[in-house]
Amino acid sequence: MEHGLEIRHCRVLVALSDHGSISAAARALGLAQSTVSETLLSLERLIDAPLTLRRRGQESTLTAAASILLPHARALIAASEAALSTVNPNTARVVRLGSVESVSTFLLPSALAAFRTQWPSIELKVSIGVCDDLHRRVQSGELDAAVTLERANDGDVENQSRSRLIAPTQLCLFVSRRRTLNKHNVSQRDVASHPLLLPDPDGAFNALIRAWFATHVDRPRIESAGSIDGVKIGVRNNDYVGVLPHYAIAKELTSGEFVRLQLCEPLPIIALGLAMRHAPIEASPLHDMVQHIERALVPGTRSDRTASTQH
Repeated sequence: MEHGLEIRHCRVLVALSDHGSISAAARALGLAQSTVSETLLSLERLIDAPLTLRRRGQESTLTAAASILLPHARALIAASEAALSTVNPNTARVVRLGSVESVSTFLLPSALAAFRTQWPSIELKVSIGVCDDLHRRVQSGELDAAVTLERANDGDVENQSRSRLIAPTQLCLFVSRRRTLNKHNVSQRDVASHPLLLPDPDGAFNALIRAWFATHVDRPRIESAGSIDGVKIGVRNNDYVGVLPHYAIAKELTSGEFVRLQLCEPLPIIALGLAMRHAPIEASPLHDMVQHIERALVPGTRSDRTASTQH
């Protein structure tokens, strides 16, 4: 007779969702495939419903019941690890960090390298997402912490549990140096006459740009390139105005490949934010990860501020 939902059930369900098959889940968990199958069968008996659908010639997929249970399983795993870490920080074997793409690519590598040197036995999982989704996953316990981009004067961020703004940075509008567009004293009307290219239609930059034009009669056409590299390629090869944070295009601005537009109306001030559900335990892996992040990000934003005084 089943007595209740166990952490082993949760880990197997999450591994199955993340890796797509029982064999892959077993490899990820370091368990025998038979053990994973038996645990899934135990969970199916507990909820009185199948967890997977199997179709000939296709990989198995999660059923509706499994999909409903999945976020609760992730939250229970997080709660279990958090509870254990309050007794012994070294019992937390995984740190789950979320980040927006630009920060993960351009600002976090040194922090991640320093963390892995300090905690070589701790598994570090980094998830990329948009800000709203990262905040939701932190609050639900799916992530231990997340680095986001926020409005610098957004009080809602500071009101969230254990969330804070780390340091200011800058959003830039830029074009290829080959463009004949006037690049100085550019008005919102001038910008609106050209299509804007952003990484993600649901990302923070899109919301900031739409808010910037909220009181203006002329609105630009905004398109998504799908990634930061996609924005750069689009600006190089087409008649786009790119929208990215300064640190993501600093190299191209320095080389002269891209030129930053000097705007009459300043863009919204943005900042790097750090969201956590719980305060990290002193000397725990999460505590040290946060320290490495702060050391890596704050100096980088100083270079942004210095650059802003030169344009």
